[in-house]
Amino acid sequence: MKTIYKPFFFLLFFSSFAIVSKAQFTLSGELRPRAEYRHGFQGLSAPDDDPAFFISQRSRLNVNFTESALRFGLSLQDIRVWGEVPQLNRSDFNSSIHEAWAELTLGEKTHLKLGRQELIYDDSRIFGNVDWAQQGRSHDLAVLKFSGESGLQFHAGFAFNQPGERNVGTSYTLANSYKTIQYAWLNRKADNFQFSLLFLNNGLENNDGDNFFSQTFGGRTTFQASGSFGLEGSAYFQTGKLVAGRELGAWYLMLAAWLKPADNLRMDAGLEILSGTPQRDGTDGKSKSFTPLYGTNHKFNGNMDYFYVGNHINNVGLVDLFATLDYSKDRFSAGLMPHIFFSQAGLVNPDDTDNDMPRFLGVELDLYAGYRLNEFSVLRFGYSRMFASESMEVLKGGSRSEPNHWAWAMIIIRPVIFKTTNN
Repeated sequence: MKTIYKPFFFLLFFSSFAIVSKAQFTLSGELRPRAEYRHGFQGLSAPDDDPAFFISQRSRLNVNFTESALRFGLSLQDIRVWGEVPQLNRSDFNSSIHEAWAELTLGEKTHLKLGRQELIYDDSRIFGNVDWAQQGRSHDLAVLKFSGESGLQFHAGFAFNQPGERNVGTSYTLANSYKTIQYAWLNRKADNFQFSLLFLNNGLENNDGDNFFSQTFGGRTTFQASGSFGLEGSAYFQTGKLVAGRELGAWYLMLAAWLKPADNLRMDAGLEILSGTPQRDGTDGKSKSFTPLYGTNHKFNGNMDYFYVGNHINNVGLVDLFATLDYSKDRFSAGLMPHIFFSQAGLVNPDDTDNDMPRFLGVELDLYAGYRLNEFSVLRFGYSRMFASESMEVLKGGSRSEPNHWAWAMIIIRPVIFKTTNN
């Protein structure tokens, strides 16, 4: 049997089984083309840089199956840029399995989820699926879940990674990936109050075969005073060692409030601080830079991804003063989010090394809008502009005098192709 036909026989088998057994089976799809214009995205443009323009696309086929004491999920995806492969293409490496997991019921309140899966906790600051990125993020691990009384949840996860089957050793140096993690998450919901606690032990290996572990621990609290006002806050600390053996001592703080003066209008304002290491390092080589590890970092600190999206790691940290104005009515939605950025730690002046640069980095303005076409498709648009300071220019390179901006347009189509339900 040719490999290309195997997924279709697999889907046929599960749908037939679901119908006979009266289990629940859902087959859904997603098509997400996105056009982007970039000039100063992730960093300031140089005077001679030409703008970039391209169209990327995510295509997914999702299977979800539930029967008695079993839940099963499979997500096949293809990620490509239009024109990336020839028209008479025979094969390529753009397709993959985004998720493939099974969740077993071990008891009335205990479940075990195994396989490749997304991890999303709290506001996605430490663990998130990075859904903005066309490929998304998923992990190979096991998660034990427990649901208690009064809205209590507890999860414990474990992963140990290797590049393949082997007979000798356990070396693992795949870039941007951990060798092993262990984490525990506790969440409690009670009326208008919710809090979470998280502990993560993160294990990395360097090219010499040495293993280094860092620990992230802290929590998040939300409080909804009424249907129109709420508060939220998060605090995390990081200790241990980085992969180079450098001692780590870093912290994170976020405080925010939201207000709904009308049913279709919401306003948010807040402060987020990620500690950094001064460029004039007087800390005996200890890193003070907080890293948000496996979170959905595009969601935070501006849509232009100047900070913590494949960059700014182990740097001078960040202070982000932000606000949001969201409006929605019927099928239409729109929003405005300004950010005011500062470095958290000192930035050396390259023209006068005895003094530091001002910590003000600049202002980013994000505009976005959406329109729902029907029950399975939505149009979304966005435009962002960075107004950088001289300190941002020193930190990121490029030119603050250039028009540093970014625009995008995307359509998301998510049809339910086939579905059965329990009777």
